[in-house]
Order: sequence, then structure tokens, then C-alpha cells
Amino acid sequence: MVQPLPPGINVSVSPASAALAPGGTRAFTATVTGSTNTAVIWAVDGIANGNATVGTLSGTGNTRTYTAPSTLGNHTLRATSVADATKSATATLSVTNSCAPTPTSTLERNVKNFGAKGDGATDDTDAIQAVIDDVAGTGGTVVIPDGTYMINATRNNGSRGLLVKSEMTLRLGAGAVLKAIPNDSGSSSILFVAQASRVNILGGTLEGERSKHLGTTGESGMGIYVASSQNVVIEGVTARECWGDGFYIGGSAGCQNVTFCNVVGDHNRRSGLSAVFVDGLMIRNSTFRNNRGTLPEAGINLEPNASETVGNTHILGCTLSNNGGSGIQVGVALSNSSGAIKNATMDGNTLSSNGLNGLSADSGGGIEVSNTSGHRVTNNTLLTNNHWGLRLRDDADNTTVTGNTVTKTTGTPGDGIFVDRTINGYIITSNTAKDNSGRGIFVASEATGTLSGNTQSGNGTPP
Repeated sequence: MVQPLPPGINVSVSPASAALAPGGTRAFTATVTGSTNTAVIWAVDGIANGNATVGTLSGTGNTRTYTAPSTLGNHTLRATSVADATKSATATLSVTNSCAPTPTSTLERNVKNFGAKGDGATDDTDAIQAVIDDVAGTGGTVVIPDGTYMINATRNNGSRGLLVKSEMTLRLGAGAVLKAIPNDSGSSSILFVAQASRVNILGGTLEGERSKHLGTTGESGMGIYVASSQNVVIEGVTARECWGDGFYIGGSAGCQNVTFCNVVGDHNRRSGLSAVFVDGLMIRNSTFRNNRGTLPEAGINLEPNASETVGNTHILGCTLSNNGGSGIQVGVALSNSSGAIKNATMDGNTLSSNGLNGLSADSGGGIEVSNTSGHRVTNNTLLTNNHWGLRLRDDADNTTVTGNTVTKTTGTPGDGIFVDRTINGYIITSNTAKDNSGRGIFVASEATGTLSGNTQSGNGTPP
């Protein structure tokens, strides 16, 4: 007698869709209800666990990590119930060099047709804001063609410039510059995205007034400030010469699903990009360089404040160079260390010449993780950084460090990979550390974890 199939089985996959750059990664989770057997079989385009052509799946169980292939295209990820092979769910995968979705409306408004001059002298803040207000909520696009548009970065509440709103795209020409008018405020932003959703900001340059700032205090003069917003994509934008950070993500209610793609954060006074309150942060194929002037001087800085969290961050394929502090800094104050930063992945990045001539004598370098646990540092290239190539300190427990190449670290101690005595549960495997001025890989005797399969050669202090 044929046994009936279990009733009511349902399969879902989260997220239901994802856009990735070639070689990018994204975790997917399958959920099965209606059966005690919750196992699934995974496939990409009908191929079990995928392959190099369609993308590969790694991991075990109901959560798998998809790695995109090197070629562009669309693929389908499918999870099929083991209990009932007729029940499955899919996710749509798009491998693309572009991150932003297509506008949902063909409506376009060119700011020069509504009074903006772009002549480098006229205050264009009000003219551009009026066009933003007109297009907001329509799914349409505000077009800012080439030119230099002077922006009052303290126009709203004494600390905010242009207010970018929901359901719209702001598209700047390649030669378009939004330039902050000098001010004396310690808190300002050229673009402010607050309590908004489905926002795209594309192209152009945001130029701060760091060299002409009229005050001496504060460090919150931002290029773009994303606050308490969801589903925001910032692509192809350069933020430079800001009094504070080039890009900043936070707000009292936090943000969800914020993507930075092909952006540049250059010579900002604080950091290229800082994130303090967000769940779902993607930073890919972007460049952060020359950021220095006030601590932490990082390229990318994950630093939630008390009662804030930064969760599910992916930093993929980025270039971080010549920052006064660390290229990537992942850390919080000891008082805020319990779960404040969750699930950060740093994969396939290149970090060089960071930590040179910075303000702090005991920090800086390629990547630093502190006071937070459970992260992945994989397949990065770190060279000519100062102090440390990669440093785990102050309870950076359960961090996986695999497939990295660390070379020519300089300064004191000049170690390629440094693991502090307070670290537990580390996994350091298959890394290459060579020609560093100090030790290739140093793990304090008090630390506990797995150290295997690493290659060390030509370092100042033999292993």
C-alpha cells in the first residue's frame, strides 16, 4: 500500500531574490513547515549545489551560501523538500555589475528645467529640493546633469541639506557635483535619507567643505546620511572632502537593506563609510582611500553605539588604501560588546598602506576586529599596511580567518596576522603570510582555537 504524502508541507526561501557582483556571496535559508522532516535538497538551475558556470553553494543544512559565477546572468536557486519532492521554493539570482533596480516609473525631472543653475556659485538647494519633493513617491527619477551645484548642508534643522524621500531615484551625471557651502556646524549632510524606503542614489560626486569649514568642533559633516530607512541603493557615487564621514548609516530606528555599489569615499576627515545601526548592509566593488584627520580615520568603520546593532554586513571586492586608521575596522566599546555587531563577512578585498601616519599610535593596519565575535575574514589581500595586516583583539572570539594573503606589513610590531591573548574559538587556516617586518602569524599562548595549513616565509621573526 502506497503511503500518502505528509499533508500541508510548505517550503520557502529567504531572501526571495538577490543581486550580486561576479564572485559575490549571499546566504540563503530554506524553511519547511508541515513536516517533522525539515531537510531540503539545494540546486542552482537544476544542478545539485551548482557549479562554476551557474554559481556554487557551500555550507550544510538549510542555510547555504551562494557564490556567484564570474559571468553575468540570471539564475534560479531551488530548495526542494526531502519529505515531499513536489514541494519546493525558489529564489531569483541576478549576477550583474549594477546594483540599483530599474525605476518603477518613466517619469523624469531635470533640475535645470526647474531653476537649478549648476554654475558653482548659485545656491541650488531650494531648486533641487522642489524637484525632489515633486518626484518623491512616484517611482520616478530626478536628473541632475553635469555641473557644480552649491548645496546648503544645514538647510533643514541646522544640520541637513537635501532631503531625499521614498519611492524615487536621484541620478547625477558623471560630471555632476553637489558641493557643500562652507558652514560652522559640527553636524551636516549634503544628502539626507530619513525614514524613507526604495531609494536609489546614482552617480556623480558629493564634495564636502572640510578645507573651508568655518568651525573647529564636531565630526559629523557627512556626504550622505542614511537614517532609519529601508531598501536604499547608493551606486557609483563619490563622497570626498567631508568634515566627517563620506557615507553614514544609522538613525534612531536603524536601517534595513542598504547597498553601496561602486562608490568611492576619498579624503574625508573621519572615515570613508561608517555604519552604526543597520541590518543588511552590502558594500561591494567600492574604494575607500585617504580618509584621515580625526579618529578613527578608517576606510570602512562598523561601530554601533550603545543600544544599536550592525547585523549581516558583507564587504566584498573593495579596495581600501592609505587610510590613517584601519582599512576595515569592526569594533565597539567594551560596554557595548555583547552582540552589537553580528555576522560580518569581509571577502575578496584588497587593503594596502593603511595605518600609515595616522593619529593613533597603537591601532590601524589592514583589518581590525575587536570586542565582537563570530565574523568571517576570507580571501583578502593585505599588503604594506602598518602595525598589523590583520588583528583580532579584545574578545574578537569565534572569528574565521581563511585564504588571506598578508605581505610586507611594516612598523611595530609589523605582524601579518596578530591574535590577542583574550581570543577564543578562532579558526585560522590556509593563509599566506610572507615578507612581513615582524612575525608572519602570531597567536598569543592564552588564545584558544584552530591554527592549521598556513604558509609563512620571509618574515622578520621566524614562526
